[in-house]
Amino acid sequence: MGRILNNSLIFCFIFAALTGCHQGNTNNKKSESLEKITAVLQCRLDSLTINHVVPGITLSVRLGESSNITIASGFADIENRIPMKPDAFMLSGSVGKTYVAAVTLKLQEMRLIDVRAKAFEYLGDCMWFREVPNFDKITVEMLLNHTAGVPEYAYKKELWELLAKNPDKEWQVGEQLSYIINDLPSNAPGEAWNYSDSHYLIVGAIIEKVTGKKYYDLLNEMILIPCSLQNTFPSDSRSLPGLIPGYTSLYEDLMLPHKVLNDGRYAFNPQMEWTGGGLLSSVSDLSSWARQLYGGDVLSKESRRMMLAPVSASTTLFENANYGLGCFIGETNGVIYYGHTGFAPGYITFVQYIPEYDVAIAIQFNDDSSHNDLSMKNFFNSLKNEVIDFRKGK
Repeated sequence: MGRILNNSLIFCFIFAALTGCHQGNTNNKKSESLEKITAVLQCRLDSLTINHVVPGITLSVRLGESSNITIASGFADIENRIPMKPDAFMLSGSVGKTYVAAVTLKLQEMRLIDVRAKAFEYLGDCMWFREVPNFDKITVEMLLNHTAGVPEYAYKKELWELLAKNPDKEWQVGEQLSYIINDLPSNAPGEAWNYSDSHYLIVGAIIEKVTGKKYYDLLNEMILIPCSLQNTFPSDSRSLPGLIPGYTSLYEDLMLPHKVLNDGRYAFNPQMEWTGGGLLSSVSDLSSWARQLYGGDVLSKESRRMMLAPVSASTTLFENANYGLGCFIGETNGVIYYGHTGFAPGYITFVQYIPEYDVAIAIQFNDDSSHNDLSMKNFFNSLKNEVIDFRKGK
């Protein structure tokens, strides 16, 4: 793929140079510069879709408050030859954890949750919770930063066998976590980092317990409406208006069709993901959320400091990134970023905010074949480097 991208990059620079108009005043120069970087980014996306690396891509880049570049390439539906649109809706997977962490911290600001308290203080009367490994020792903070040691439920073969038989099933947290109650803890509480959706299901249960409200209602009230995220919705049904088809490479492992959206219905009920992710969104909403969360006033200064405080344990994340509370904290070529990645069968999402340059970038693919390799992460970094160079004026 490297040769394809390098050749495409050369073409992009030539194309971008030819599209400039070189106006004399500042506004025209700014417009011209935006057109050039947009042309370069469009060519980079096209280099993947034209060469059938992925079916389709959407990209949103926010440059401070003034500019938002949102573009698309390829197909939303290969079989029906439907072009990808910039405002296409896709499942955003674990990027949903950023919202869960923000809601939790806002509830702490309201003194309804103490993230350093033991989860048992909130869920001690729930029988399913008492069967969770490490249940009596883990804190809310450990759940949010994945050091609680609760094993991952989401890849249990028995779960996917049940989903294959009953794809419409609606899940309760205790049912999902019943798949790991006989497992040993991943680690002693707070002693190591092990990523697990199970952690965030427990946080979701705590949120609902202390507020008496449904998580999605709280999310709408506390985050989506105040932040004007009008294209972000719960993925709580097999029929999700606007969701485009995705294509999974895990059809054998997860017993799913290769095309995960057929006749307007997702291959299984994504309601099971809930606070492990649980959202569909447009890429423009994702970049807006990243900028508001990490560069705005969604949280108090103290809450944001807690969110961005890295765990002491090493992680297995790309570029040796660290993890805070629902947040990757990493560096690319010495430039710090905050964000998250997301996977749902058929879809991949990357979201980052670069505080030094006040840049937010979000990208989505309707294909998950790069879920366990570095190709799309490296591609994303190449786009990010283009945008940073643009902000530097290079």
